[in-house]
Amino acid sequence: MPIVVAANPKGGSGKSTSCIVVGTTLASRGASVRIIDADPQRTLGRWGQGASQYKDLVVTPTPGEDLTDLIDRLATQVQFVIIDVQGTANQEMAAAMSRADLVLIPMQAKTADAEVATRAIALLRSQEKLFKRTIPHFILFIRTSPIIVTREEKDIRQSIANAGIPGLSASLNERTAFSHMFAYKLSLPELSSSDTNGLPAALENAESLTAEIIEVLLGKKEDAA
Repeated sequence: MPIVVAANPKGGSGKSTSCIVVGTTLASRGASVRIIDADPQRTLGRWGQGASQYKDLVVTPTPGEDLTDLIDRLATQVQFVIIDVQGTANQEMAAAMSRADLVLIPMQAKTADAEVATRAIALLRSQEKLFKRTIPHFILFIRTSPIIVTREEKDIRQSIANAGIPGLSASLNERTAFSHMFAYKLSLPELSSSDTNGLPAALENAESLTAEIIEVLLGKKEDAA
């Protein structure tokens, strides 16, 4: 079953948001999903303490539990395993990458974020050498404007493409609904349009991103190989 890892050494890079958006969107389509919260900040674990019908998607490793053992066990039980790892290039990030069918590297379209994201790429390359296999990976831009593409974003997308690093066409826009998922501990469809501006657009955004990720996993979109 597909294992998707969200990895970036920079804290606050959007890993948790990416995981919960994609995981709950897949679940709303009827897929069986587990989201491992391997980040000590436990952002997803706190989300899972809310009232969402999808709260049981989130799994928190028990103290001392080996992450790869947990990944391997869940991969035999559900269709999708999504992993949010700590915002630092450590052993757990490497372990998650070693099991990944797809690594997403969420980042803002900012020069500083692009420089930090290269650390995740370097760690991924080392895992590829260690395990002698290609690990498909894509940059996922987050907090982008739904209205205009800034010059900085265009330049960063171009520089990433020039470096041979693939990026997803879909991005997660800067939308109130994505922050409200954590404020109210609910999935997007469970939010109220009366409380959350732009909810239909956020739902469409989540669907387009999830659809593209499925295309990648099915091999219908060119990967990092």
